[in-house]
Amino acid sequence: MLANLPGLNDIAEIERVIQLAIAPAFLLSGIFSLVTILANRLARMIDRERAVRAGQATPLPGERAYIVRRARQAHRAIGACVLAAFLLCLLIIMSFAGILLRLDVAWVLAALLVASMLALMVALLLLLAEIGLAFRHLPLLEGE
Repeated sequence: MLANLPGLNDIAEIERVIQLAIAPAFLLSGIFSLVTILANRLARMIDRERAVRAGQATPLPGERAYIVRRARQAHRAIGACVLAAFLLCLLIIMSFAGILLRLDVAWVLAALLVASMLALMVALLLLLAEIGLAFRHLPLLEGE
């Protein structure tokens, strides 16, 4: 039954698509590393906020507001990473669907890659903004 599908007999085409799908797969592992970094930063913010709220730590002036702003940035960055990963997964699926069904999906693949890279760029900019917020609130900077 599967042998009757168009394109399935052409093993070379499928091998080529697998080779092309490896690059997005490596990119996915990098995105998930970034998600891990962001999740760890968010967890540290949550721990700090809980310690301040419970009276276990002395808050710096305006610290809770900074923590909330930083947490929002980290949360948005995680969302952008997830979107980038989702788009890359869709790109891999469309690559295989295009070969198996003999569809011209080149423009779709290009659009998915561009959209994924844009989402990743947004995530990196949000991470940079979150780090900037953290840096500006360092107690060490108060003496300057």
